[in-house]
Amino acid sequence: MAPSGEVHTDLAMTALMIGGGVMGYVRKKSLPSLLGGLTLGAAYGATAYIIQTHDALLGHQVGAATSVVLATMMGVRLARTKKVMPAGVLAGVGALASFYHIQKARQWA
Repeated sequence: MAPSGEVHTDLAMTALMIGGGVMGYVRKKSLPSLLGGLTLGAAYGATAYIIQTHDALLGHQVGAATSVVLATMMGVRLARTKKVMPAGVLAGVGALASFYHIQKARQWA
């Protein structure tokens, strides 16, 4: 079992993804934003749960994969739309979360 401090990033990402997806739906009626936010939020929530209760290495691997998906999707969206908010910000946050989870997975390996 991992120290409880290792899940703070994932809990914050859970809130960010779900909140952002709901906000995108409320403000722009964007169903893809809602579905994406809920899906990625659930994945980050599952990551926190796995790290805290089961296997920290597996949890960080799931978190790294989720973060790479986020960074890639938002990076493509940034390249297409050239809008820094929200695509650029989320691409950067996803890249930072990827880096964090990869480093933590190396520690637990």
